[in-house]
Amino acid sequence: MYQGKLRKITIILLALYTVLTLYFLYIGFGRAAFLQDSGMRYSLIPEGIPLHFPMGRNFHIWFFEFGNFVAFIPFGIVIPLLFRCNFIRFITLFILSITILEILQMLSRLGSFDIDDIIINTLGAAVGFWAQRLVHRDRDKFKGICRIIVTAIVLSIGVIVIVGGINNYLEKGGGEVVALNELTLKNGPVLWDETLLSFTSVRKKVEPQINVYSRKNTRTNEFTYLLNGQYTRIAGNAAIPDDVINTASNGRSDIIFIADGTEIYSLGLSTEIGSNQPAFQIPLNGVNELTIQLINDDPDPATNAVMWDITVTEVNTGQMIINRIKEKLRSLF
Repeated sequence: MYQGKLRKITIILLALYTVLTLYFLYIGFGRAAFLQDSGMRYSLIPEGIPLHFPMGRNFHIWFFEFGNFVAFIPFGIVIPLLFRCNFIRFITLFILSITILEILQMLSRLGSFDIDDIIINTLGAAVGFWAQRLVHRDRDKFKGICRIIVTAIVLSIGVIVIVGGINNYLEKGGGEVVALNELTLKNGPVLWDETLLSFTSVRKKVEPQINVYSRKNTRTNEFTYLLNGQYTRIAGNAAIPDDVINTASNGRSDIIFIADGTEIYSLGLSTEIGSNQPAFQIPLNGVNELTIQLINDDPDPATNAVMWDITVTEVNTGQMIINRIKEKLRSLF
């Protein structure tokens, strides 16, 4: 443990850092704006460890997640150096303290009680604890402090790689990709073009590889597939072919995706502006029934819109276990 003058300096620095942390928890980031909301906000069901790779994510969201992890590493380093404690005692007291702070955020309307924040804050504190514990010599000297900082950086990178990799795997599904037309159709008529006929869109030739929503379907159509919570996302493409536009057909085509009775996504295609070939990817975690509606605002009895290479990705075993745990927790709360 730190003693003498070094101990006093460390306690002062820890106090200043704690005040800075409390500032960001209760005042910073425009917290006062939350006071306009009279309701208390809370999240009791863990959604996972909010620590992802920065690629393909909103930078501000990623930076906030990263900050929630890194900001609590110093507490894990400094507190055990000042006060003798083992890991179980330290992490128990830390979880209790951060839980109280989260509750105060919720009660003061200056934030929300978020179980995910507690998880990521605790993970940061644990990294700090083991960073100082793995350095055995000269911990009260400059070179020892540098070793602790370097060890914390190495451990942090390792945690980010592991947790970010797991999150990336779960988000992308990791399961088998299945053509939509191979699933069980619960109700509604739908025709799939078995010959996979090609067509042009925006003067580019489109050659479907998996399936094609037949242009013989009626201009207004609705059909439902059984998913039974076994798929994590649906992906594909949609367009209005050039020959429809060239025949002076007009109107708008809408493709609407409905999960268990709730609309979750829609595509709007117009012959007037030639908006074509939007690729889509829609999350489906836990969805039992997926309904697809196609509405063509055109007097022609046949459909204008075409969909192709529509697939669903199976939920992998890990994601399925997580979904079941979430369902159990929701039933408790």
